[in-house]
Amino acid sequence: MRDPEFVVDIEPGGGSRLRLCVHASNLAPIDDELERPFPSLPPAEIDELRSGYGSEQMTESLAEQVTGWLLQSDLRGHLSTAVNAATQPFRIVIRPHPAVLPHLHDIPFELLKLGADPLVLHPLVRGIVHAQKRHRASAAPPRLRWGWPFRVLLVRTNPKDLGGCVPLVLPLRDRVLAIARSCGLADVVEVAALTSEDGAGRPVTYDALRAELRNASYNLLVYLGHGDLQDVGFDGFPPIGVLQFELDGSPYANPIRADQLRSELLNRPVPVVVLAGCLTAAGEALRDRLPQWMRGSQSVAHALVHGESGVQCAIGMRHRLETTDAERFLQAFVLSLLKQSPGDVERAVRAGREEMFAQKPYPPSWSAPVLFRAAGIEPLFDFLCTAPTPLDPLDEHDQALREKGWKALSELPAALPPEARRFSSFLLDTVEVAFLDRRRQRGASLVWPTRVEAKPGDTAQVSVQHMGALTVSRLEGRLSFAKAISPRATRPGEALKAAGLRAFFALDQPGEVRFFASSPAGTPVTLGAGPLFDVELALPGIFPAVYELRVDALASDPKMFLCGWSNAIVVSLP
Repeated sequence: MRDPEFVVDIEPGGGSRLRLCVHASNLAPIDDELERPFPSLPPAEIDELRSGYGSEQMTESLAEQVTGWLLQSDLRGHLSTAVNAATQPFRIVIRPHPAVLPHLHDIPFELLKLGADPLVLHPLVRGIVHAQKRHRASAAPPRLRWGWPFRVLLVRTNPKDLGGCVPLVLPLRDRVLAIARSCGLADVVEVAALTSEDGAGRPVTYDALRAELRNASYNLLVYLGHGDLQDVGFDGFPPIGVLQFELDGSPYANPIRADQLRSELLNRPVPVVVLAGCLTAAGEALRDRLPQWMRGSQSVAHALVHGESGVQCAIGMRHRLETTDAERFLQAFVLSLLKQSPGDVERAVRAGREEMFAQKPYPPSWSAPVLFRAAGIEPLFDFLCTAPTPLDPLDEHDQALREKGWKALSELPAALPPEARRFSSFLLDTVEVAFLDRRRQRGASLVWPTRVEAKPGDTAQVSVQHMGALTVSRLEGRLSFAKAISPRATRPGEALKAAGLRAFFALDQPGEVRFFASSPAGTPVTLGAGPLFDVELALPGIFPAVYELRVDALASDPKMFLCGWSNAIVVSLP
């Protein structure tokens, strides 16, 4: 089940007007079209905000202007309806048409207010998310799966000709590692740093970044450095965002365009990129360049998500952050991502905002993060909700045996006598029992689907099992499979019934069944081993075939680490 959303599509209207299409998915019966003039904000005040020097008076003036332009009485009424209808926090999605984007880049939506308080900090708002409405058919971003370890790459570029005002990154690395230790994750969180500070390494060139992305697969990339805007050399085309890398043997910056970065990250995906926009106080000679530097950084974040790229979420900064503000944001972001709301990027951004606002509301550092994303699925890193188990070489070996066994079984004709197929099934059973025994010895609580052998076009009966004992008031997760398979029906299993947990299932998204179980009184109960639920899956008429089944996105109240596992539906030759 997708998170509830309040969506505002901003499109070209008649004449010099904008058309706003408003609707609320999984939230409230809101569907309306509104009109607005093109926004007009004082350029000098926008530049002052971009530079990170926004006073209380100026910030409140901009907040009032942005709120008055966008919300007015009609949209404010719809927002109030959504807030009153919400049973859980919802995201606000701003989706501008490409034709109107140049008119909206400088609009600080994060300063919007509902009543007297910032909208992005309202308790029922997950955050403001910037997405792009696609006006032609396009494939959804792939639902990639990641697993432990969680890898972070910190990149600091500090070309001398740009003032040398980028703060040190090694102290940040140490803080991230300290957070991992405090969460009990020291063995499964890895942090690498590309920096030339204090003789720590060679110049941070673009080639050095490319080499590091080939060296390891990263989950999170944090960039500390300069952005900029660069003319493309053609009339009628807007400037393109660049990031400024160092050059070996030269004090000058090497501007790398957003499309170059996007191409690199398409081939070496990093799901989440944070462009921190963190610079120490600049002298008067550089202060005038800050607004353009920040526009460039924001433009790169936008480009990474709204083109073909391996980036699912990009967080840019609308204005400059002081070093202490950036440190507070990044520490709160990482702590939320690893522990408080595991794997949830939107909640991590909110945690960073709350921390900055708690320290000082002006200048409004809390409004600087701008979250661009390609898809609205949270938690993005669902494996962070599961237990990081010690790497056992036998697991990888046994998984390779399982995959070979599934393939071999699919190539045996179904018409063969049962005894001719029994040996392959016996080998698979033996490997799976050995895996489960290893997990049991480690005290793991495991949720996994059973293996099923089926014929082309069959309706397969899959049972999702639980091993171990849990004391929970809520348990949820996902059974995922190929989108060619259609779920038909679900039934609670004996383990849920025995624990007295009520079960709910969502079958509205292709390729998955979401399951939710909760105790009627909201008090924790003991969930024992056994079947959690059964699901009927209608298979396509393809043969031979192996369809992987995977349990993931597990979460519970109270929070605890849970392990999901995989299995397969094996369709044999007729």
